[in-house]
Amino acid sequence: MRIPSTNLVDFVAEIANSCMSSRDNRKQRGDFFQRIYDIGSVDGNSPAIFNKTASAIDLLNSLLYSPISMRFHISDPDIPNIVNEAKGRAASTAIRNLCRRSDSDTLISRAVKSSLISGLGITKQSMKQGKLSAELVKPEDFGVLYEAHTALDVNMEAFCHCMMITWWQFERLIRDLPDSALLRAMGEALLTPSNGTNDDGRNAVMDVIVGGQQPYQPSGGSSSIGGVVEWMGQPKPALVSETQSFMLEMREVWVWNDAKDDWATFQLIGDKILLLGRYNIVNALAYDPEARTTARDLQQSHPFNTFCVNPVDDYFFGRSELTRVFMLQEAINARIVGTNKLLRKQEDPPTKFTGSTGVNQVTFSKFNKPGGYWTDTNPNAKIEKETIQVPPDLWGSLQQYERMFDAMMGMPPTVQGQGGGAGMRSGVQAEVAVSMASAFFKERALGIERDVESFGALTLDLARAGIARKLLAWVPEAAAGVENVSSKDELEILRPPAPGLVPVYFSFSDLPEDVSLTVDSHSSSPLFAMEAKALVFDLVKIGAMSPLDVVEHVDAPNPDELAAGIVRREIAKAEQMKVDQQIKMAAHAGHK
Repeated sequence: MRIPSTNLVDFVAEIANSCMSSRDNRKQRGDFFQRIYDIGSVDGNSPAIFNKTASAIDLLNSLLYSPISMRFHISDPDIPNIVNEAKGRAASTAIRNLCRRSDSDTLISRAVKSSLISGLGITKQSMKQGKLSAELVKPEDFGVLYEAHTALDVNMEAFCHCMMITWWQFERLIRDLPDSALLRAMGEALLTPSNGTNDDGRNAVMDVIVGGQQPYQPSGGSSSIGGVVEWMGQPKPALVSETQSFMLEMREVWVWNDAKDDWATFQLIGDKILLLGRYNIVNALAYDPEARTTARDLQQSHPFNTFCVNPVDDYFFGRSELTRVFMLQEAINARIVGTNKLLRKQEDPPTKFTGSTGVNQVTFSKFNKPGGYWTDTNPNAKIEKETIQVPPDLWGSLQQYERMFDAMMGMPPTVQGQGGGAGMRSGVQAEVAVSMASAFFKERALGIERDVESFGALTLDLARAGIARKLLAWVPEAAAGVENVSSKDELEILRPPAPGLVPVYFSFSDLPEDVSLTVDSHSSSPLFAMEAKALVFDLVKIGAMSPLDVVEHVDAPNPDELAAGIVRREIAKAEQMKVDQQIKMAAHAGHK
């Protein structure tokens, strides 16, 4: 896209408005699906007693992605020597630790759940002072120029992220700009003044449970009773009016700049206040404002990654998993409500009075209690309890609804960890059943794995540009070559994990540019756990993998210590073989 040199503010505002044109519709659709997940009903005033949708989404989320065993593998396909392999192992461990320290591994799980509920999960990454930072972006706060295109690449041309910032954040953004006074005045004109309510700040952040006809408020519902706790829906932040009046909406617009063959970042508040991009058009992810340099590893990159379980060929925001099952959830709700009414009637059946004219509800209430009585002057008057028969197959129909629900989700009992029925007689049969059933959504698990790889690849690029500290890889002394810069004194201090190993120092930026980062052995999805482990041990049996490879490719406890122990034993075995060979040669010479 060609970025104009004149009327830049109007250009950015037009792009932002175009990207966010469908925001209201997508927010309404997202709130609809979120309500189904939260309370199991499309009717906010009739929450489900049995919310099977929420448990099914949580189970599917845990099957598609697991932050517990996620591992990355960094390799150099062109020069797969011992030193580069050791560097790749050390770098992949460092990337995994970066993700864990920043909670990025659990953030990915939340993004996958967002995709299951709303259709798309979006993450935003950055590197601040050598530390990885990642956040989850709501789909309704994100917009793209061409919704018919499904990737955030050059062909998308532009996209926009909307966020709320406080007045103090706005002050920091304009502090170093030469026209900060003018921008401050323009920003003050956009502030919404407080209406004077919630002066003590407590009404907005404190809820008190009170009595009333509707003490339980569902998600998205409203009540005429003040101070009612909304406990069934997703919790939402409460801000006092003064804080809200000092917040501004900032739209961060990313446009592909044909002139620089890179992304250009603009920060726009309102339609007239342009911050980033006002004086210098740069890629905000790659640009260092203090050094005024652009990181080469981050050029043509942006901080966003998408996670989509159910992609649609011609729609960027994907499809919600709930479209499959929300009608079945409504059927389950109706069946349970109707069954409860019948059971309640059976427990306390209705009463029929015949031959009496003086019975009303007040009289019946006095009669229908311990010690109560009723008299009538008509000798033919009588009371009869209605007999309520509950159909014996009523609960069976509910089980059929559950079976249909599980079939639509692709999760039979074996996948849910339950028994496979009377015909399941062995663990082998159970494994085969799980393998066949999981084929329904393994393709989606692979799609999420590719998204996780994109997240890890951006993390590696951020580490190249933002982390200068040296990493340490232990390699055999004979293989280290010129990269062995250690001394005897240093080895005394470092204590190599095994004899004959020397340290090789390197940084992320020293890794070859063409290294590839992948998810190691499908470790991000529990669906592949059994198959991946079985394949690893089968490869060991035929000699295609070594014990060190096993430790690297399975989720073993303390992998570094295990790997060091394997190396020590291999070195000791080699030395012992050398000694045995010398003894054998000496004995053979003496025999002659």
